[in-house]
Amino acid sequence: MPPVVPPGIWVKSSFLPFTEKLKIMLKISDHITYAEATKSQVAVRYNLKNVPNQEQLENMTLTAEKIFEPVREFFNYPIAVTSFFRAPAVNAAAGGARNSQHSTGQAMDIDADVLGKITNKQVFDYIRENLEFDQLIWEFGDENQPDWVHVSYNKVVNRRQILRSLKQNYKTIYTSFK
Repeated sequence: MPPVVPPGIWVKSSFLPFTEKLKIMLKISDHITYAEATKSQVAVRYNLKNVPNQEQLENMTLTAEKIFEPVREFFNYPIAVTSFFRAPAVNAAAGGARNSQHSTGQAMDIDADVLGKITNKQVFDYIRENLEFDQLIWEFGDENQPDWVHVSYNKVVNRRQILRSLKQNYKTIYTSFK
């Protein structure tokens, strides 16, 4: 197994296999690398491939362009992408919905507050008020702050569906967000 290279760490490229060098160099958008967009602890844990096909990669590029980059540009501060592409087997192992847009490359989870300057609520509000999107979900958290923001983009039709996820009786439920 090739060595895992944490973001921001430089390693002598001769230590990495060619395919790992490409993953680090390839970019989905100005601020998202291919490696970041396909990173999955679930895939590593279960030894599953998490490789998008051409259509999924095109969807990822469009989602990054239409959602992530405008958010990143507006706040002018690094924002963590905690989940982007999930191959169907990876999505199933992670307990994701069968029709999850993560599996088509159309959805991403953003966690802005890990770096401390901006909040997930600020990101949620910015997307809701300024961007075209298919789904925007206030993921868990409380009345003041989501734990993270799920957002998707569809190149055909965007529903502008705004939801909130909650745990009830150990199940995730989705309600309309006001």
